[in-house]
Amino acid sequence: MKKAILLAAAMTLMLLLAACTAVQVNERMFVSLMGIEEDDGLYYLTIQAYSSTDTNSEAPVPEYRVYSGTGRSFYEAADMIMRESGRELFFGHCSCVFADDDIIRDKEKLKMLAGERISPGCPVIYSEDPGAEADRRDENDEPVGSDVIISGLGRYAAEGLYSEVTLRDVISADSAGGVVIVPLSDKKISGSAAVNTLGETVLLDLSETAALNLLRGEKGVRMSVLGGSLSVFIKDKSVYFRQGDDTGEYNISIKAEGVLSETGTSESLEEYKREAEKIISGSAGAICEKAFEDGFLAAIFPREYSLSEDCENVTFSVETDITLTTGNTSRSIL
Repeated sequence: MKKAILLAAAMTLMLLLAACTAVQVNERMFVSLMGIEEDDGLYYLTIQAYSSTDTNSEAPVPEYRVYSGTGRSFYEAADMIMRESGRELFFGHCSCVFADDDIIRDKEKLKMLAGERISPGCPVIYSEDPGAEADRRDENDEPVGSDVIISGLGRYAAEGLYSEVTLRDVISADSAGGVVIVPLSDKKISGSAAVNTLGETVLLDLSETAALNLLRGEKGVRMSVLGGSLSVFIKDKSVYFRQGDDTGEYNISIKAEGVLSETGTSESLEEYKREAEKIISGSAGAICEKAFEDGFLAAIFPREYSLSEDCENVTFSVETDITLTTGNTSRSIL
């Protein structure tokens, strides 16, 4: 009986202590997205947060606030924000991390973020100005909410121009000492960035990103063909590398499927097929050449790249065969 009483008293004391030391909900700021960069040993952190005490009954939409802090570490920058706001930062609800390449290529800095309870599945996006991404403003100079920013990514994904890369993906690539391809943003998705852990970053525009994503198996990549609109994905791909003394040739065979959702200047499905095959072969060959010259071909063909990295001259030959069907076209075609 005495043991039971002592146990009950101990549990009550623990609960009281926990209640005294725990951070209350109204003393927290819930970070919805963040921008972080590092320059000459200084960290610049910008957060967009939703504070539970900012909601009133007349305005049910969450009010987003933006705060910035600087320090010799991520923790110093976060402490600056906490001193300014008087709130504890909670990163567990962070829905996106905008980062520069100094952060993206350093696995220890990324693990530091993961240690702040940011989900390993949180998307990572490259930006040359991460702070501006977290502090986007509308026409009334009000912060653009993270919900709007994240929903905007879905529109680019539907076009094959955005392929999600998570914190886990980036840490894994950095640990392997390779190259990671991450989406690129300049207040909106503007392409992608090939970030090498050795210190090189190559920026790709939207058309190059579409070709890259197509080769990497992204579905729903949209193309303009003879004035019409075509959605395509690669169903099968084979790569053969033939090596000479100091030269090499990649022979790439692509089998693709596409849906012509809107017609253009032609009424012949066969003509759209030929033109689509020409465009895919040309754009795939061009992005492969750029990838080899700029050192990120391993992100496309990891196995074959090891055979060609010592070659001085490498060429690419791409052959495409596409099966084309029609969708909601504006008129019937032959």
